[in-house]
Amino acid sequence: MPGLAELWGKHVFHCPYCHGYELGKEGIGVLATSELAMHHGLMLPGWGATTLFLNDAFAPNAEQLAQLKARGTQVEYGAAARLNEQAEGVELVMQDDRMFPLVGVFVAPRIHLSPLIAQLGCELEESSMGSIVKTDAMQTTSIPGVFACGDIARAAGSVTFAVADGAMAGLAAHRTLMFGI
Repeated sequence: MPGLAELWGKHVFHCPYCHGYELGKEGIGVLATSELAMHHGLMLPGWGATTLFLNDAFAPNAEQLAQLKARGTQVEYGAAARLNEQAEGVELVMQDDRMFPLVGVFVAPRIHLSPLIAQLGCELEESSMGSIVKTDAMQTTSIPGVFACGDIARAAGSVTFAVADGAMAGLAAHRTLMFGI
């Protein structure tokens, strides 16, 4: 969608825990790309007034609509056309020309792994956001001597998790080099 890539990390985000507090104002948007938008739509009202834009990507059932209503999440139907940067945030423009000023927009992106993962032959597992490399508690993959961490091995992209997983992978790699474990 026009504007999404240009505003990524500035006004477009994926993690409420990482960015919800900073936006804790009126006008938080959730742009649906799948049913996973329910997660954001139910979580973000804790940080501010939230609108879930269904974007013709997801149609909540009656139970889901009741959950959204109970959390105070507004629901907007129709497809989004573009995002425009504004002085105080972003403007979401719908295909029918309705415009919504927002402080930020959350989306649930899909994970796309590097072709290197396929070349290595690492076993994958499906997550709610796409395929990730399957690892054990030490970040060991199905290929001896290959370790994975961060966004390729965890669906919940977070710098904190990536650093912790990277530290564990480094420890495991060192241990393998020293002891052949």
